Amino acid sequence: MEQIVKFSKRTSKLFVGADTIKNKNFKEHEYLVDKLIPRGTLCALVGESDTGKSSLLRQLAFSLAFGDKDFLGFKLKGSCNNVLYVSTEDGEAATSNWLNKYFGEDVPQDELLAKVFFTFKTDGVINNLREVVRENCIDLVIVDSYADLFTGSMNNSNEVRNFLNQYNDLANEFGATVVFLNHTKKSTAGSRPNKNNILGSQGFEAKMRSVMMLTKDPSDTSLRHLCIVKSNYMPEANKANSYALKFNDHLAFENTGDRVSLDELVVEDDYLQDARQMKKDGKSFREIEKELNSKGYEVSKSSIQRKLD
Repeated sequence: MEQIVKFSKRTSKLFVGADTIKNKNFKEHEYLVDKLIPRGTLCALVGESDTGKSSLLRQLAFSLAFGDKDFLGFKLKGSCNNVLYVSTEDGEAATSNWLNKYFGEDVPQDELLAKVFFTFKTDGVINNLREVVRENCIDLVIVDSYADLFTGSMNNSNEVRNFLNQYNDLANEFGATVVFLNHTKKSTAGSRPNKNNILGSQGFEAKMRSVMMLTKDPSDTSLRHLCIVKSNYMPEANKANSYALKFNDHLAFENTGDRVSLDELVVEDDYLQDARQMKKDGKSFREIEKELNSKGYEVSKSSIQRKLD
């Protein structure tokens, strides 16, 4: 016998029928930055130190605030073009220095500059963000960096999820997009860009709808590669190649238009070819360690095993 589910006034606000959701007729997920950052979600930019991650996120913030139609060639679609930027690593002096290098001789309009709001205080930051987003139209919240705000165990998935759920609720409730800056593991330097390279537990990556990784070019120090290592709304084939970016003297990025296979970004340690051959010859990791160290390499059994497994 068919039964009709009844809701109280309170629960009727918590549950939505699938018919109502379907009839909203969203065919595709909307993007704040086409192909890179889905609107109203949690996303991340990750990478090694000194790749220019903060510069890239600041450039995004000002492209949005200035009403640019694209960011690095990707269609940009803001609504009010207001940005909140949580800066935990750089204070006002360092931020001012970056702004002056970025704009150079240009004199941007103050009313456009004022659409990017910086905070350098971390105490109670999620409550402060919620208050501002509740009362204003905010397209983008940038958290630079995640590791400074999250005070729990980086490898405890439950703690990570509980922390990120606060930001996910903010994104879901108000439609703001949140982008976290995070780092990759030192042990993965030079390896193929992969979401498993992210520092901390898998719980961080799991909450992100899109993860971009910024890496240095193996040979050209002025080039960076923007790699999409996770995107819930992008076909796998589109993630196989990086977007090659030029990093200029103004600490700004330009899209060269080149796409590079992620396999070409791998930088192997000198000893790895020897180690691979020894493994093919049937030698144990302990034997490989001993032989490599006798040749002058300072490597441990665990590091060899991690690279070759």
